[in-house]
Amino acid sequence: MSDPYLYEDVPVLKNKLDIRDGKTLDLVEAEQSRSNMMLLYEQGFDNFTPSGLCEIHRFLFGDIYDWAGKYRIINIEKREKLLAGRSVWYSSDEYIPRDLDTAFQSIQAQPWEQFSRKEFVSALTRYFPKLWQVHPFREGNTRTIVMLLTFFVEHYGFYMDQELLAASAGYVRDSFVMASLDQFSEYEYLERILLDAVCAEPVLYDAASLEASSEPGTPSEKYKKYQKDKYVPQPHYKREN
Repeated sequence: MSDPYLYEDVPVLKNKLDIRDGKTLDLVEAEQSRSNMMLLYEQGFDNFTPSGLCEIHRFLFGDIYDWAGKYRIINIEKREKLLAGRSVWYSSDEYIPRDLDTAFQSIQAQPWEQFSRKEFVSALTRYFPKLWQVHPFREGNTRTIVMLLTFFVEHYGFYMDQELLAASAGYVRDSFVMASLDQFSEYEYLERILLDAVCAEPVLYDAASLEASSEPGTPSEKYKKYQKDKYVPQPHYKREN
């Protein structure tokens, strides 16, 4: 089956700006979605339901795609280096509403107000990958889930280090991959970064804190910790039984 989301003559997602070059589209999309994330964060958000997830996706990507905020209508797979070229088993397009409902019900059933910070993070790493694995939208799923996760964390009285997650986007996605392998799921990678990102006190940013620093223990060191050349999840297919 051909992909209805792509232009017929080039393998690029159809977009409102009619950009036909994939790299250019990636850059524009990244900049626009990041700007929209900041706007949405300023507005606030507390709709932790499937419709709320669609609302976030529409807000982040509505300037770029006509299908923003709408469930995908095809089945997809994405080759992952961590899985030796295999793909996470995403929800079939016909089961997206059902699977999202199930995932949100599992989240809503947890006693979040009673958790300590470590317990809270541990629960996040078990239940939010279930949302991610549904992969309800054609693209932009990780950014949408991370945005929802940020609002969820702060709704329950904690604070999210958003700059850490933004600076570690590749690691964050890889950690969701590793936490979405069903009975073989490995949660420690996502838990590692969320323990650094979910804070009990407000996160203060300044230019100096975001610059490279040789002094261990500074925020800049924390940001560099999850860069590709510093730390990555161990490829699943290389693990010994």
